Amino acid sequence: MPELSIVIVSYRCRDLLAECLDSLAAQREDVDLEVLLYDNASGDDTLTAADAHPWVHVEDLPRNVGFGRANNMGFARAAGRAVLALNPDTVIPPGALRACLDELWSHPDVGVLTPRLVDRDGNLDRRCKRGFPTPWSSFCYFTGLDRHLRGPRSTHYTAGWVPEDREGDVESVTGAFMLMPAHALDEVGGFDEQFFMYAEDIDLCLRFIAHGWRVRYWPGATVVHVGAGSNADGRRPAEADSAYFRTMAPFIRKHRPGLRGRALAAGVWAVGEVALAASRLRAAAGR
Repeated sequence: MPELSIVIVSYRCRDLLAECLDSLAAQREDVDLEVLLYDNASGDDTLTAADAHPWVHVEDLPRNVGFGRANNMGFARAAGRAVLALNPDTVIPPGALRACLDELWSHPDVGVLTPRLVDRDGNLDRRCKRGFPTPWSSFCYFTGLDRHLRGPRSTHYTAGWVPEDREGDVESVTGAFMLMPAHALDEVGGFDEQFFMYAEDIDLCLRFIAHGWRVRYWPGATVVHVGAGSNADGRRPAEADSAYFRTMAPFIRKHRPGLRGRALAAGVWAVGEVALAASRLRAAAGR
């Protein structure tokens, strides 16, 4: 049994995936690991990135089944004591996996652990520690107001109660790096497949908490998250933002039941539709 199973879902990201796998190759001296790579029908040369790494198990899916479902396929096959859901646009420095695993094993009540994620310039990926996405905190995050309005309601989306350089419990982390004990993942279950992409990571973290597990942000290790290789359906950035809001509608209905939740979900869906229409108008004007 390996200590760690790493599940990666790829879509049209050959160069980023190659860099990710190269970084994982450097971890193999410290960690007994297996890598399960599921490609969501990229239809290009993405999977050639794995040619230099015969130890990677590759599944070329016949169609794009979505981020959550493809990950769940990997979770079902994983044999490790811990499971890591990892985006293909990440680069893990030598020793970082070993450090994260040691931290996970030292806290048996932690169900999800993520390190400090940064972009290539070293800037924090603020999605690596999050709270429940209330409408106001989500608006503040997407508009950048939370950088100026420092109150707890305005910074809740990015777990403002936990400073970047301090460890702490949060309500959610990003699906780019979710390290979980296998037995905890088995207890809670994988991603909810009704979410094709976006919201599935928040939903899973909330279910871990509901089962009594802690979700932990730990800046003792730093991982690079480029942030350009996880767009599983090929949308442009503006379309991806609108898709986020439309995905949040069923998420809100699930976690905020009742009339108020349905009304809020309808409003969020409308925001997504307006954002998508605006994106298409801008694209048409640019032709």
